[in-house]
Amino acid sequence: MLSDSKVSQVIADSAVTHQQLGPAAATASNTAATASSTAVTPIASVQPAAATASPTATTTAPPITTATTASTAAAPVSPPGMTGTAATLPAAGEAAEIAAANASTASNSTFNGTTAMNSSQLSVQHNPPWNLDRIDQKSLPLDDKYVWTNNGANVNVYVLDTGVRKTHQELLYDPSLNISGSRAIHGWSAIGVPSNSDDCMGHGTHVSGTIGGLTYGVAKNATIHAVRVLDCQGNALTSNVIAGLDWLAQNFQLPAVASLSLGADSPNSAMDDAVKALIALGVTVVVAAGNFNQNACQNSPAGVQAAITVAASDITDTRWTWSNFGSCVDVIAPGVNVVSITDTSDTVMNFLATGTSQACPHVSGVAALYLQSNPTAPPSQVASSIIEGATQGQIVNGDYSGTPNRFLMTYMDTSPSVSIAPESLPPVVLFAGSSFSNSAQSNQTIALANSGNTTVDFNVSATPLGLVGGWIVVAPTTGTIAAGQSQDLVLSYDITQSGFQTLLQASVLITTSGRPSAKAITASAYSFCPELQSAVPAATHTTSVTFPLVQDWRPISGDWPALIDNNGSWIYFVAQIQFSHPVAELSPSALLINGGQGIIEALNNTGPNGDLCGGFSIRAKVPFSPLVTLQTTVGVTVQGAEVTDVYGVAFPTYSNTSTIDHRPVGQLYSTMPYSGAQGSVTSDQTVVLKLVFSEPVTGVSASSFLVSGPTFNGSPVSGVRLLRGTNSFYHLAINLPGGYYGPVTVSLQSVVRDTADNANLPVSPLTFTRVAYPLLSGECYGVVQSPGQLTSLN
Repeated sequence: MLSDSKVSQVIADSAVTHQQLGPAAATASNTAATASSTAVTPIASVQPAAATASPTATTTAPPITTATTASTAAAPVSPPGMTGTAATLPAAGEAAEIAAANASTASNSTFNGTTAMNSSQLSVQHNPPWNLDRIDQKSLPLDDKYVWTNNGANVNVYVLDTGVRKTHQELLYDPSLNISGSRAIHGWSAIGVPSNSDDCMGHGTHVSGTIGGLTYGVAKNATIHAVRVLDCQGNALTSNVIAGLDWLAQNFQLPAVASLSLGADSPNSAMDDAVKALIALGVTVVVAAGNFNQNACQNSPAGVQAAITVAASDITDTRWTWSNFGSCVDVIAPGVNVVSITDTSDTVMNFLATGTSQACPHVSGVAALYLQSNPTAPPSQVASSIIEGATQGQIVNGDYSGTPNRFLMTYMDTSPSVSIAPESLPPVVLFAGSSFSNSAQSNQTIALANSGNTTVDFNVSATPLGLVGGWIVVAPTTGTIAAGQSQDLVLSYDITQSGFQTLLQASVLITTSGRPSAKAITASAYSFCPELQSAVPAATHTTSVTFPLVQDWRPISGDWPALIDNNGSWIYFVAQIQFSHPVAELSPSALLINGGQGIIEALNNTGPNGDLCGGFSIRAKVPFSPLVTLQTTVGVTVQGAEVTDVYGVAFPTYSNTSTIDHRPVGQLYSTMPYSGAQGSVTSDQTVVLKLVFSEPVTGVSASSFLVSGPTFNGSPVSGVRLLRGTNSFYHLAINLPGGYYGPVTVSLQSVVRDTADNANLPVSPLTFTRVAYPLLSGECYGVVQSPGQLTSLN
């Protein structure tokens, strides 16, 4: 005699507890089994250890004809997870999403956001549960539609489970069919009395809603037969399941699908034989792979090759962690956070559950869709059609441990599929303020192609992103595309009147009555300065780098990213990069600062000639040791291979450097007002000069200066002092002898030193001429922000 084993539903727990699923929970219920009777568990979820079947449960079953014999052990089968009271929990917003949709014709009736049509027409459910949305399209993102042509009419789906709440409103006939009553009917029960297949747990009702619910179902007009083989805790013996399979073998009506969201965590040849016998009779059998994160071939009936074994994935197209795997898996379907109905009332909706029990009914529903069009198809043909129609390689980790990576697809052969090309638009190149109209205007085309056999409606809008509008127009904005035909959308760009040098962008939104239902494409137009329009793509590409600022202290100005640097001593510099051709973007990775030793703190597209005129500015820093290094060279390398113009032509690699001397740099200059080249000065004999150093120094005194030209009776220099509020700006007074008219030269003769004890570089002498009026000639010198880069301000 074969030992009986315990079976449990393969369903995940409710939204409140499904995250607690795991091998420990899956096996804990097995402790309730007797030595000769192991437990079968439903595959929807893993039942916690406390959820074992009542020892008073009994089974009443007809003689077993499709297997040998079954043990009389009373150990029950436990479904893995419809515990908790989540029936009223919102299912990630599905309740709000299932909104009424516009019917495609005035004669169509709608229910729960679904346009109901007969099976020869296309039907669309707007904002469906994610799992329905997912199985009628090959890849993400979801398009907020579930589309079908068949609805499972005249196909019998036998749900071997905890029973079904047959009066639930989701299982009634579609109101548009004018048929009263429920599509869910009593079949048989191996638990309690054979005439009572009501659900007292919710698992069987949940999977039935996924198979054929009006809102949550794949095949919305299929007939559901309740075959109860699991008790109120979701537990049963293999003998119960075999009894249900045997009853079905004697009472099925073709075309037929048997949906088994249950299984044992070990092989059971008697149950496997019963499944094989049923398939041989022409019934397509769909089974859950199991929730044990183990090889499905080690479970029953998941290991039956002729059955369709289903693993589970989530909303991100990732394999569910606890789903069984391996070569016995035929297809993967949604199984995480699946929303459906439960048994507590006829109106309770939005019950969440997770597991391969939830994945299994999706495939059962698709089998019903196929059998509606192919009612005489044998199970092998149904299985081949589902497997061949699946999307290959879509699920992340879907090929885990040898699992065929095939994701379930419904059969939408007549669904109007609209291809939109190109997927993205390259930027348009325009020139602001150009006198050439063809340089300020351009067009692009998007092609819509209808590969379906029904007409598709479309609408298009172009919305500028930003403050500048009126530069983009799309035509046509609405229309229809006949089956097998296409339509071009023309985007017209015109910046003739704007004159802005900037990046313009707009969102082009295309909506269709087919799929995809909506697609947004970003249109971009670079408006470059008109000076670049003569830079034809074939012309030689050149690059230049200049250094307007190099200094060994951080500039205190708002255009630098930070004012505090605690990471040592740095040389700070600004480099301007100019390209001969329009460059839309320059990545920091295309630039090397001192061979990779420097750091770019800021990069923008304002170059020597302004914004979007082929130039860029960088603010960068390189490290140095002020007590060791007298000079530092900063360098910028533009890696040409990583920089292309807007026409796709690469620039050659280019490098340039600049050297800063860290020794004190000084400059003498006059503070006198001037008028023209030799303007008037005061007739005062005292001439005030300034001496400015690039950094604080020591050693400056009146004796540090040599004044040549006139003959002095005493010291020529007096009043050497620091300008108030500074530490490197000195004032000095030259006391000229009365009656002297001629050139005067002032020189710094002594050596001064900075705080690092670096001696100063020679200071250029300042020469001026005292004339009879008197006048002071020569240049006026000023100071830029960078000490060490003192320049003439003429």
